[in-house]
Amino acid sequence: MPDRPLICATVTAPTMAVLRARRDAAGAADLVEVRLDSVGDPDVSGALQGRRGPVLVTCRPSWEGGAFQGSEDERERILTAALSAGAEFVDVEWRAAFRDRLMAATGGRRVVLSQHDFDGVPPDLCDRVRAMRASGAQVVKMAVQAQRLADMLPLLEAGRQSGADGGLVTLAMGTAGLASRVLAARFGSCWTYAGGEAQLGQVPVERLLHEFRFRAVTPATAVYGLVGAPVQHSVSPAMHNAAFAAAGLDAVYVPFEAAGADDFLAVAGPLDVRGASVTIPFKQDLLARVAQADAAARDAGALNTLKRVGGQWLGANTDVAGFLAPLEGRVELRGLRATVLGAGGAARAVVDALARAGAREILIFNRSLQRAKALGE
Repeated sequence: MPDRPLICATVTAPTMAVLRARRDAAGAADLVEVRLDSVGDPDVSGALQGRRGPVLVTCRPSWEGGAFQGSEDERERILTAALSAGAEFVDVEWRAAFRDRLMAATGGRRVVLSQHDFDGVPPDLCDRVRAMRASGAQVVKMAVQAQRLADMLPLLEAGRQSGADGGLVTLAMGTAGLASRVLAARFGSCWTYAGGEAQLGQVPVERLLHEFRFRAVTPATAVYGLVGAPVQHSVSPAMHNAAFAAAGLDAVYVPFEAAGADDFLAVAGPLDVRGASVTIPFKQDLLARVAQADAAARDAGALNTLKRVGGQWLGANTDVAGFLAPLEGRVELRGLRATVLGAGGAARAVVDALARAGAREILIFNRSLQRAKALGE
């Protein structure tokens, strides 16, 4: 197994011709997963012929999230033929009826033994991973559906228990599981999956490489992030990761789409997150959970920045200064009538700044009248 996590690009297509074209277009990846279950005319030799790099052949059945509708005998023939034709890996499900025959024929070499749970996280996840690794498969893959950030914690523990001998891939599907892909090295994964299946939480290979600098992320890389819901639309990761690169810092900035303030805090410690930007809707909730907050955060009743020092979270609010700085010397706020759209954390900071600067009247518009009144009061 490699000394750093690889990128495995998943490609699907309606025909073999398109599948081969997409396989060859994924040249930036270290490994390409060719999904034969996605085509109407699966052809093993066609999938491997002329390939420019290592290939993982998968023919996922419908009962495990794939599109293959044929028999298990057909799938066994396809995967056996792929091994005979020289595929670097084939993927076989833990529940596949022919699993033991395939394992016996190969001794587990070149086999990815996989299990997918699209309903959530099984309570015995670590036991399942241990059983799968005991089978002798060269690589074991465990994928679960993450509903919240904390769903990644069992995967982190499975990686810790497996040690540094490689041969494990864990990932949390869904937007809440993005960190398990970007921080594959911290999860003990020998590779991560990338591609265009956004419904599974995949990100394109190019984004992993250029925005998150995936190949430079190690277990020692400092982790920072953006906490909110939703956060996938934000340009903050691109901006911060570019700044880290320009400054020559061994750091990565990851979106954390949390189910709540406590959900983020539950994973921040185990993932050793050192700091975070905070956006809606957690600017007020996280203020109530920090050990200490600066005056701007206390006055505004909201924070937008977290920093972990000595195991404690400190909060700050830069929204106030960020709002006032571009107006200084250009707009006289004293005596001004102002209108604020919104009543969230950023709006609280703006209203606080306007009031302190002497604005004569502040009118607040918000979808919730109750929240607008509360902020006005």
